[in-house]
Amino acid sequence: MNSTRPDQSALRPGRLTAAAKKFLTWDANPGVFGITIPCPVPVSMGADEGRKLLGALIDNHESLRSRYSYGEQAACLIDTEIGAETNSDRIDLRLVDIEDVGPEEIAQVIAQETAKSNLRIDPPTGKIVTAALLTRSFDVNILLLTIHHIAIDGVAMWVMWDDVATYCRQWEAGEAISLTPEPISGSEWAQFLDELAPTRAGELESWLAASDSEPNLLERAAEPASAHRDGVIEGAVAARLLDALPGAFDASYTRILLVALGLAIEDVLGVPRSIQVQKHGRYSRLRPGTDLSRTVAWLSDDYPWLVRPAPGDHGARLRDAIARYPAHPEDFTLLFWHDPRNWPHVARFNFPKFYFNFLGDVGVWIPGAHSAEQARLTVFDLSMFLGTSELGGVRSVHYSVHSPTGGIGIERVNEIVAQWLSILATVEAGA
Repeated sequence: MNSTRPDQSALRPGRLTAAAKKFLTWDANPGVFGITIPCPVPVSMGADEGRKLLGALIDNHESLRSRYSYGEQAACLIDTEIGAETNSDRIDLRLVDIEDVGPEEIAQVIAQETAKSNLRIDPPTGKIVTAALLTRSFDVNILLLTIHHIAIDGVAMWVMWDDVATYCRQWEAGEAISLTPEPISGSEWAQFLDELAPTRAGELESWLAASDSEPNLLERAAEPASAHRDGVIEGAVAARLLDALPGAFDASYTRILLVALGLAIEDVLGVPRSIQVQKHGRYSRLRPGTDLSRTVAWLSDDYPWLVRPAPGDHGARLRDAIARYPAHPEDFTLLFWHDPRNWPHVARFNFPKFYFNFLGDVGVWIPGAHSAEQARLTVFDLSMFLGTSELGGVRSVHYSVHSPTGGIGIERVNEIVAQWLSILATVEAGA
């Protein structure tokens, strides 16, 4: 294979987003963290066209052709575009014949090939994307597109899905390939935030007061054992959550899910505990006119939120917490990770032990994928991933809950989840 990789002089410096900076600085195993997206592609698509597809994706998004270093001096370098070359060592595609694999075995093959792909990515050398093309002579082929999380988040997943679908549609129609470019790259947005953050330094102290009431755990005991459970909110409760409660409380259903979790934690533990809330970082309000909808990068941010004790039933407490919710809590990340003058505060900040991450529209839910990601979150006593899906007109909310070894254990996990579901099902919607 001929190499078309440029020498180091062709690389240019980029900027790390807050999520990328935090991950590369602190994660114990940053090299292995791929996100795999199974994409249907035409059954006539083979290796050559599959490689061209990958090259087009890499060229369309700067984060997919960057190299990332780890540790306190974490940084990224942006590579040149591949162009029309299909023999570049920057394109990694392997073929897997599934001609004789039955429908009941496909999920197992996908899991096996996903595990292999996760070991092939290598951010320091710029191998951010790898793929397995599952081929057969009928129905559709399946492109297992694996991208390191450092370059992609839950929103960017669907941008990539759309790019693959657009490529396949144009290719089958014999049209010139023309993927919609991202108006602004993650590196460009990070540079803007780096320049904005110092102007907001006066807001830092209010966030330092929002840390958790219990000290950080540097080491965990062997007990309780790690605990995990998945579940689905569906039927009447889902309809209530998605339709009735947002109107009654003048809040999004994601905010209701979060606040109800805060109330459930307070009910079960007997004391309110702050929650680290994960969002997806596309806050164009910080620079009006910016379009971040197609930016492929890890733009997630997080912030601590604490429900304040309030009298009354769950309806009154829910209403009170929603009314007092900060207007722009995501600015916590702006202050902490885009202004180096604040980094000493990060080291002493007591981050919450509960975690809430709403992933958005997850399509067909694959609990195992999110459970595997949560196993990395050992700093949290309880972490919750959520997402919505709609299949055949039926809407559901999926959740995956994890507590690590030395966390709160399965009994407390079950108590909190049960109370959370009870609040969603029974809370009085009246004023």
